[in-house]
Amino acid sequence: KDGCDFNSYRMGDETFFSKGGTVNTQLPMTVVTQFITTDGTDLGDLKEVRRLYVQNGKVIQNSKISAAKIPGAAGQDSITDEVCRASKTAFVNHDDFTRKGSLAGMGAPLKRGMVLVLSLWDDMLTKMKWLDSATPSKDGTRTVADPGVKRGPCA
Repeated sequence: KDGCDFNSYRMGDETFFSKGGTVNTQLPMTVVTQFITTDGTDLGDLKEVRRLYVQNGKVIQNSKISAAKIPGAAGQDSITDEVCRASKTAFVNHDDFTRKGSLAGMGAPLKRGMVLVLSLWDDMLTKMKWLDSATPSKDGTRTVADPGVKRGPCA
């Protein structure tokens, strides 16, 4: 199963979320995630997922997507269907997310109510490289030099 994400590093701002960066990972922070619907109510279809950061009493807007990384979503700063499709194309990723209903499809269960559960885990198969390293293709057609392969500074 694939989804859709917003990784500032992968999308062109390599210093946004980092030691001493716009969001300084060496200091406490609060991450705010907003689920925005088509009609602004809890009953509307999910159309956007927006993330903000609060650090040292200051609200920090999310980074913007670089045109060099995802031309079809340049300047965007949240997860939308447009951003998801453009990132799948730019990063040559399989797009199962759109086939499964995109954000509206993901939002349908939210209307019924959900409980947030956090889990700490390890992925021995990929050694968690999908998180902040590089995920080149096994056949060598996609390397660290290709857009979207580097996901963080551990590459």
